[in-house]
Amino acid sequence: MTVGAPVSDSVTAPIFARPSSRGAERTGVRLAWATGLGWAAVAVAIVSYIGAYTVGRASVLGILLAVGVVAVSVPWFNRVARRTPDIALAGLLRLSLGLKLMATLPRFELRQDSRDYYRVGSSLANHFRSFDFFVDPGQSVPGTGSVRYMTGLVQVFTLEDEFATFLVFSLVGFVGVVFFLQAFSIALPSIDIRRYALLVLLWPTLIYWPSSIGKDAVMIFGLGAVAYGLARLMHGRLTGVLFAIPGLLICGLVRPHVALIAVFAAVAALIVRSPRHSAGSTVTKFILIGGLLVGGAIASNAVEGIFDIDGLNPTGVSRALDIASQRSAQGGSSFSAARIDGVSDFPMGLITVLFRPFPTEAESVAIVLTSLEGLLLAGLALVAIPRVMAAVRHIRREAYVVYAAGFSLVFVYLFSALGNFGILARQRSMTLPLVLVIAALPTARERVRRQRTMTRSEES
Repeated sequence: MTVGAPVSDSVTAPIFARPSSRGAERTGVRLAWATGLGWAAVAVAIVSYIGAYTVGRASVLGILLAVGVVAVSVPWFNRVARRTPDIALAGLLRLSLGLKLMATLPRFELRQDSRDYYRVGSSLANHFRSFDFFVDPGQSVPGTGSVRYMTGLVQVFTLEDEFATFLVFSLVGFVGVVFFLQAFSIALPSIDIRRYALLVLLWPTLIYWPSSIGKDAVMIFGLGAVAYGLARLMHGRLTGVLFAIPGLLICGLVRPHVALIAVFAAVAALIVRSPRHSAGSTVTKFILIGGLLVGGAIASNAVEGIFDIDGLNPTGVSRALDIASQRSAQGGSSFSAARIDGVSDFPMGLITVLFRPFPTEAESVAIVLTSLEGLLLAGLALVAIPRVMAAVRHIRREAYVVYAAGFSLVFVYLFSALGNFGILARQRSMTLPLVLVIAALPTARERVRRQRTMTRSEES
């Protein structure tokens, strides 16, 4: 079904249905452990915050905010879970939230760039309280200046409490991950969401890195909103525009080159999406593609300004990659970037961007943990190869896979210019939710099995 097409049972019937109520109950029982662990993780996080407060590492406002978020999350998680009855999703969401709250403490202890955002944000917040919003953040917009401005807006409400501000950004990143989960549920209704939920909600990088004041949390939120809005648009829900456009705007204000990747992938997905015989839906589809192209042109201009290049032609892109490589190739985690300059460079570039550092390249505990996560992701990628082949037959119905794959591949190309494992580990978080979409695809055998289950259910 394409954008704008009327929704009906006959049109939206998936290739294989979600599990029957009996099957959903069995799946829920298998994941019942998440409910108890979720509450335990939340409790440990709150107690940790109280302990950190006694030694001056947290704040009363931060603790109250965490408690309030846990309380508000109960109806929110239950509402999300009702839309995905396949699994005990509320417990899994709560477990992810608890882990996110816990990850915020070590990120707060190791804050570096975040201190600059907080310091400048405090000054901006004073202007904002006087309704002076036309103030220079001291850095470029789009870019670092945008995040400084956002930090100032947050500090108007957190009363310049550093820990509470830190926690707000961490929770913003969490909401972005939940957006990705909901996008998968809407865009791929015929696929069991359990595998993807486990991966995206519990993946270490997505829990740890977007848990501080900075670009990572904002970008995860923005890209999650884009994915959620696009999923709704591809299934005839025009309200998806209310999520996709603000999401692209947020991404464009922080990292316009990543917003451009999202535009490219979204246009590809909408083009591939199976057409309907409605003239109105076809017109709507082309209007959306046109709007995305206009947004892409704006993002292109922003990218040209940031990298001081004259157009996104091969020469301009090459110069931008040169600049990115020079900026990142410093520090203790630097390495020789596996930059992609031709088709033959792509395999090594993909391995580097998604899976490196290798354990033999690790020089610190943090890099060792990153390398182990890379090995796990590499294993999932190898297992996913036949899953991708099986998905090709259904690609027009499951065009969200095109968005995930397109975004990931262009991301690999652009970020292959980075030559620092620490920077790469953080930046990788932007594409991981979409890489994990590929890892969560069903095998051909699973597709056949679930189709037979649907047929038996209909016959009974």
